[in-house]
Amino acid sequence: MERQQTQQLVEQATALCRNKNATLLYLTIFGSRLYGTDMQGKSDIDVRGIFLPYLEHAAPGELPHSLHWSSGDNERRNCAGDVDIDLWSAQHWLLKLLPAGDTGATDLLFSPSNKACTLYRDPRLDAVFAHPERLYDTINCRAYADYSLRQAKKYGIKGSRLGALRTVYQWLRHNWPEPAHAMRLRDVLADLATQCGDHRYCVRQELDGQPALHLCGKIHMGNIRLREFVSRVTADMEKYGDRVIAAEQNQGVDFKALSHALRACDQMEELYATGKISFPLATREQLKSVKRGEIPWLELEKIIIKRLAETDAAREQAKYVSRYDADFAREQIASCYAALG
Repeated sequence: MERQQTQQLVEQATALCRNKNATLLYLTIFGSRLYGTDMQGKSDIDVRGIFLPYLEHAAPGELPHSLHWSSGDNERRNCAGDVDIDLWSAQHWLLKLLPAGDTGATDLLFSPSNKACTLYRDPRLDAVFAHPERLYDTINCRAYADYSLRQAKKYGIKGSRLGALRTVYQWLRHNWPEPAHAMRLRDVLADLATQCGDHRYCVRQELDGQPALHLCGKIHMGNIRLREFVSRVTADMEKYGDRVIAAEQNQGVDFKALSHALRACDQMEELYATGKISFPLATREQLKSVKRGEIPWLELEKIIIKRLAETDAAREQAKYVSRYDADFAREQIASCYAALG
């Protein structure tokens, strides 16, 4: 980034803080430019940072949590070159977001690793950035994996509610496209449960001594005609699964969101293996390939499922374990205020 643009961003963030009775502590280019996954001519400029609110200008319990400025407006989505500046208070970042495992807050904690993106850094945060292992919790941290799964669930990934419905729908289309009039759900229930079973969303049950299928929150008794069951599942897919059906044909897929899903897995595994996240990411070229839509959804789904399993395994066998230190966090905030004189 050119020196003039860097200076303008720092001046804008400084003015934003000054207008809200605060001082700027840290500012960095964030998002795809930090990760190394930005696409030339297509990425806006996402800036994040930390501010310290002046206590004497705030009522008790009313310290501002965040500040925002944008070069765009609410009438349109950001375009390439648009700038968003989002700042968190040191208190909100260190005492609320980081112990909760917030992914953006954790990324910010490791953002100085990409020195080219750092726009401004007050020495008062040096101890924070020097000891990130004291500000996150690997024992309970699943935020990255949860974020990844949320991005993929909308397309009916296996292990999700919509994924279970999709699996049954596909199984019926393949095995019973035109079931005989006399066939009942109970006639195929054992095979269906074996091949499509999901302990949360697709389970064979016994109700009042009769076999039944619990599918995505609905009960289907085994004595209904199979044609009726096929009709019900098809109707649900048409109602809820239009995005899933389109994704199977590689249409309407948000590949940018799915690249974020894989990025989250990459970062989580690095954190468990090394105790840190290094930006730009080593996997940035693969992530850009996903972002460009070069991998079809049906293939990408298998990759994401595999990576989620690997991330869970990495968490269970983490080489690096850390615990959030609340006392350390409070000490850093106190030292920031002490330095004000």
